Amino acid sequence: MAVRSLQVTGVLPASMAENSGAADWAATLDLSGDLAGLSRVEILGRDALFLAAAVLPGLPAITLSPGGTVDYEAFVAAGRPPVLEFALRFVFEDGEVVDDPTPRSVAVLDRDDTPPTALAFATGGALLAGVIGAPIGTLRVTDPDSAGPFQFSVLPEDEWRFEVVGDLLKLKDGISLGLDDMPLRPLIVTVSDGRQAAAFQLDLRVADPWSPVTLLPPGETRAGLQMMDGDTALAIRESRSIARVDALADGGLVLTAQDGTQAALPAVHRTQFLDGFQDAGPASPGVRAAALVQAGFGQAADPLLLAALTDAVGKGTGWTELGLGLVGSLATASAEVAVTTLMQNALGRAPTAEEMALHAGRLASGSSIGQVAVDIALSSESLARQPATGVWVADPLGEDGGWRGGKGGLLAPAAPPAAPPLADPVPAAALQDLVWLL
Repeated sequence: MAVRSLQVTGVLPASMAENSGAADWAATLDLSGDLAGLSRVEILGRDALFLAAAVLPGLPAITLSPGGTVDYEAFVAAGRPPVLEFALRFVFEDGEVVDDPTPRSVAVLDRDDTPPTALAFATGGALLAGVIGAPIGTLRVTDPDSAGPFQFSVLPEDEWRFEVVGDLLKLKDGISLGLDDMPLRPLIVTVSDGRQAAAFQLDLRVADPWSPVTLLPPGETRAGLQMMDGDTALAIRESRSIARVDALADGGLVLTAQDGTQAALPAVHRTQFLDGFQDAGPASPGVRAAALVQAGFGQAADPLLLAALTDAVGKGTGWTELGLGLVGSLATASAEVAVTTLMQNALGRAPTAEEMALHAGRLASGSSIGQVAVDIALSSESLARQPATGVWVADPLGEDGGWRGGKGGLLAPAAPPAAPPLADPVPAAALQDLVWLL
């Protein structure tokens, strides 16, 4: 029996908006060839359930229409391009089957059909009681359908106290919070992306300004805290005595002890404890070392590794030398892979064409991979991804100090999440390769 010959012609619409129904999207394809006895057409492929096909009675053509709800966000969550991929199969009355050899696809377009899904503080989140018109923190919105701009509003009973200017939540001019608002003051904030809206509760951490360290007379210690100079505060205690550290919008810190007492620090670069120190701010060695480790490994640095790195910096080791020790294995990778790995790790994104051309050109002209790593890691974009409350740098004695409880550390927001894995990542130097730093 001769094999039937069948041809499919015509062009599918290039795209389909998510959640489209039969009245929103349809396509017609023409048929030619041996069509006698054609019974039905079937959809094949992993996206077959999203489409329906039918033979047009009396005509050499078929129609396609949505067969199920297509959700753009589902493709993104699965790590897939938002594209329906399928093929066609034709079945005849005598049981013969003819498969169309042409793979077909339709792009799925995003609609703003989902409200914002999360609201949090990008920076700040704490304030001092009694400070009039105080900035509280910048807001970060998670919305799978929109990049903004977003509109913010508070409940009517809170409008006289709070406002959002741009993305900064603050107290209104002339208004302050009192001691009765400590330690947490819940605030309901509604976020709109222009089409959809959702309400979220933010917990504002309100601190007692009873003894800001900046007001301490020289040499005097209160609550175990003392300012050593304009950039360093000394805590005569171990870090485990601190239950939490919060960042103020102006760069200061609020330390909450295990017994609930609080103290406010100005925007210092270092808070020294008996078992290590907390470095904060983009100029501090600990934060810069943490950003360099993030660029090399795509993860937050171990406190003991940060101790070794900051100790090396204090003894005169250059950042480029440290960078080479951390990412030296990338020197054997292609410039494209090396630059992409560093930027994915440090910035959580791929390089732009201009950035790739710049850094690949520098490597080709003789710049070391260590220098390129330092330039990317210590950029303002990279440093801004480190926690506003700073990073913990353990005392070098660490767990070997018998009177200490482990590596110590303050309970603060986590470091930036690891960047999505690359298709073929080239790992930087392993941590055990850094013995020379220790």
